[in-house]
Amino acid sequence: MTSQKLLVITGNQLTHKYFLNQLGSQFELSAVFIENTQYPDPPFNSDEERKTWDEFFLIRDKTEKSLLQVYENNLFQENPKIFNIEKGCLNSDKTLQLIQKLNPTKIIIFGTSLLDSKYLKLYPDQIWNLHVGLSQYYRGSSCNFWPIYDLKPQFLGATVHFVGKGIDDGNIVIQNTIALDKNDSEFVLMTKPIILGTKLMIEAIKDTKTNLAVNGKLKNKGNLYQIKDFNPKAIIKVKNLVASGKLKQTIELETGS
Repeated sequence: MTSQKLLVITGNQLTHKYFLNQLGSQFELSAVFIENTQYPDPPFNSDEERKTWDEFFLIRDKTEKSLLQVYENNLFQENPKIFNIEKGCLNSDKTLQLIQKLNPTKIIIFGTSLLDSKYLKLYPDQIWNLHVGLSQYYRGSSCNFWPIYDLKPQFLGATVHFVGKGIDDGNIVIQNTIALDKNDSEFVLMTKPIILGTKLMIEAIKDTKTNLAVNGKLKNKGNLYQIKDFNPKAIIKVKNLVASGKLKQTIELETGS
């Protein structure tokens, strides 16, 4: 167990619960802030878009449940203080004052709203983010999806980085890519960066040298994607890439199998 006072800020989805479960099995977490996060319902231009959208999340959730194996009654080895915060309240003075009272030595975030600069002033080089993407290629939202959309599965991975003023552009602590398998569905490919990223975060926290070192400065900033970019048309394109065999062929070329 580490002697650090780790405070975690994350979302309320299954992937976030998995992240908390794994961290809680390795470290004594001093507190957890859970932000209510939801994907918006986009406008649909056809019945096909609505059907494809609903099917996507149904299969994604089923795949995550299968691979992540998260159980509601077994989230933590320890029992930290848990605070639930509504969307839009992460940067409120009330939340920030509460965090200050808890006096964390390190703040770990995954899947939250953007932090206000007030956090950076109070906790310089003490905030780490898990980004399920390679930040020099993909920044922002759903970066475990866009490499599939672009037929660049070799850029599926995860990054642990210091939180800076920009989006996913802080100095890199640790980073890696997933193992590609030609038989993986698009949903398995999207889940692997979450599993990998969680392992990387645990590894980084255990490596006390990284607490003081600023390892990799981000020289090239990847394309920035927002939640609004993730829409039914994008999902339909990926569905067609899978159905046509193009995604599998690309992975075969990349892996040589």
